[in-house]
Amino acid sequence: MVRRRPRVRYDDRLHTGARTALDRLLKNAYTEPYGGAAVDWPSWRTWAAATVGPQLTMAGLNPELWALGHSTATTAAVIQQDGAVLAESADSPSLTALRGWLAAWEDAGRPAPETHQPALVRHDGDQGAGGWNLRLTL
Repeated sequence: MVRRRPRVRYDDRLHTGARTALDRLLKNAYTEPYGGAAVDWPSWRTWAAATVGPQLTMAGLNPELWALGHSTATTAAVIQQDGAVLAESADSPSLTALRGWLAAWEDAGRPAPETHQPALVRHDGDQGAGGWNLRLTL
């Protein structure tokens, strides 16, 4: 029996664009190989978590590979653990952002995860909901 993923017709309840972005990467995605050396996944994942902004996206497009990249409500681009880069189009703004992040990671020397220092930072949230955020710094 073959199971098919149901077509996503509506975005999630928060209207983040997450389901739409995922659909763009799963259907007719533009693909290219990563131009650098083999992706050091622990280094890339940790560096991205420590340095990039709120558009950082992680997805499981393949049951055996994680993908990490950039997305907005209208664009998406990720690099998978195997070095495959996927985007909704060759001229995707998210692809441009992802390429910039990857270049900055390469320029930083692909730092090892243990070179990042963890710190808890108090967060005073909206409507009195406070807590702590984990921050990583080089």
